[in-house]
Formats: sequence, C-alpha cells, structure tokens
Amino acid sequence: VETAAGMAFGFRRGLAGSYFGKTAGSLLAFGLGRTVLSSAAGQRVGGSEAFGLIERGVSRRPVSSAVIVRYSPFPQILKNLSMSLTRAVTLRIFAMTLVIHGLPFSVLWAALGDDSSRRIRASEIGETVPQNYWVKGAFIFTSVFGFTVSPAVTAWWLNSIRNEANNTKKGS
Repeated sequence: VETAAGMAFGFRRGLAGSYFGKTAGSLLAFGLGRTVLSSAAGQRVGGSEAFGLIERGVSRRPVSSAVIVRYSPFPQILKNLSMSLTRAVTLRIFAMTLVIHGLPFSVLWAALGDDSSRRIRASEIGETVPQNYWVKGAFIFTSVFGFTVSPAVTAWWLNSIRNEANNTKKGS
C-alpha cells in the first residue's frame, strides 16, 4: 500500500498519507486492545506460555522489548494487540516505537513507489532515469535486516526470557 501511495501521489504526499494511515490504524488497534478487546484478548492469551514470556520480558524492559516486538516478523495486528495487553507498554512507549519502526519503512516504501512511477513515466516517452542508489541500497539493507537480523533478534529475545524464567524456577 505504501509503495502504491508513493506511485500514485508522489513521495511527499504518499509518505504523509500512508504513514498517517498506518500510525492511526496501529493506535486504534492499541486503544481497542486496551479497552473494548482487553478482556476477550486477555482470556485468549492469558494462559499462553508464549504470551507469559513476552509479558515478563516487557515488564522488565518495556522500551527495548517494545522495539524488538515492533521489528519482529509477526503480523502488525498481533504486534499492536500484544503490546496493548502488556501494561508496562504505555501509549507514549507504543507511539515512540511507531516512529522508530514505522517512519523509516514508510519513507523507504514511498520512495520506492515514487521512483518506480518516475521510471514508468520516463519509459512511456522513451527516456531513462538514472539508477537511484539510495533506494536500491535501502531496499537491500531492509531485505537483509527483515529476513535475517529481525527474526534472529526476536528469537534471541524470546530465548533469553525463557532462560531467565527457567533459572527463576530452578532458584525457587
């Protein structure tokens, strides 16, 4: 969607519209998770070992944990709702992670869409557009980060919480 917005509306307007929409949707999901959906969602995941680990990690280090969850390979709705159920993540922390994670990706996808649109228009009139090294480099970096670093950091984080929980059980 963000790439299409960049193609249709240009970089600035595409970025503004897509980032606003993505952020508003995430904040709405967080708010609904804290209010209307809190009891239903809490009942569903309350006994889950995985959610218990996440909640434990977030309660100890809310900012770094929220950033790790935001960069994790989980679907956005799961990230938004899980953070809404962990009371240690305040609205301020949640909003900060939306900027840290969301804005760079929105910039990239809007720039990619705008660049693609310029190339299509140029090809229609028989012209070429020079290679955009910034977009290409950012796309490669994001791909490597998304397919390797992000899942590895998420796995490390979950494993460290699990180990910490096991050590606490052994010490009791």
